[in-house]
Amino acid sequence: MPSDENGGREPETADLLQVRDLGVHFKGTKANVVDGVSFSVAPGSTLCIVGESGCGKSVTALSLMGLLPMPPAEIVSGTAHFDGQDLLSLPSRALGDIRGNRMAMIFQEPMTSLNPAYRIGDQIAEVVLRHKPVSRKEARARALEMLDKVKIPAAAQRLDDYPHQLSGGMRQRVMIAMALANDPALLIADEPTTALDVTIQAQIIDLIRDLQAETGTALVMITHDLGVVAEIADKVAVMYAGRIVEEGTAEMIFDDPQHPYTIGLMSSIPSIGKRSGRLTTISGMVPTIDAMPAGCRFAPRCPFADQACAAAPPPLQAITGGHRVACVHAPLEATFAEASA
Repeated sequence: MPSDENGGREPETADLLQVRDLGVHFKGTKANVVDGVSFSVAPGSTLCIVGESGCGKSVTALSLMGLLPMPPAEIVSGTAHFDGQDLLSLPSRALGDIRGNRMAMIFQEPMTSLNPAYRIGDQIAEVVLRHKPVSRKEARARALEMLDKVKIPAAAQRLDDYPHQLSGGMRQRVMIAMALANDPALLIADEPTTALDVTIQAQIIDLIRDLQAETGTALVMITHDLGVVAEIADKVAVMYAGRIVEEGTAEMIFDDPQHPYTIGLMSSIPSIGKRSGRLTTISGMVPTIDAMPAGCRFAPRCPFADQACAAAPPPLQAITGGHRVACVHAPLEATFAEASA
């Protein structure tokens, strides 16, 4: 059935989530902080959205969850069809029925996401009570089951702990338990390991991957850590200054990066073994939201930029099946061959 103004059903597709031309603007700024972003996620698959801090990754996620304060934020364009409904046009109550139930989110810093005044068992149970026709006793039993599932030791005793009584890794496990308590079809994880030490990071990533395999949940992982991307991603979307500049399977992005920004990111990864010099860096700075270039937003930092790059924003175009790049010079091998000929 066609969609209506209240986010009615769309024709079914193979994708669980389809985001098209998402634009987000903040009051008082000259440019969109998220500009024309499009991507899709299939059931059970993992999409990693990669980019440095401030590129718009978290704003994209919060837009989909309906958690951006409006104003100052405003969604100025686009659609986001989840399971056939446009999240961006749903009434707040209808979106609240989906959020925490069919789709859920793990935030970057669990200490600011958990309520310090309530026991963790009560907080998980509250999520279940909000969406399921169960008693408080049944909800508490589900909370205990989830704490066991995320491998919290002595879960029955921890059920009545407050957030401050847990370590950072344990608090993040509680956030994962809360997010998965209602068996969501889609999980958005916004840099869930950034505040943790390396050993705990690996444990949390393994836990998310195991739970995803067990439940079949689709995952959107927001990160700047290319090591995490290499480990879990099926598809990768690289963001720069509010736009997706490259998209493809993990193999395509790691084996054959085609956007100069992606190449810069890959080149800056430290390697194991003997080092022969300093790490590669990307020259220049990310443009501020009030000083975005009219054309390609990476052009001021790009070694291949020319007049065509400054003329207009390059569209995200396919260069091979499933590999899309927003660069007028892609595929770069062909450009270099022509230049040298």
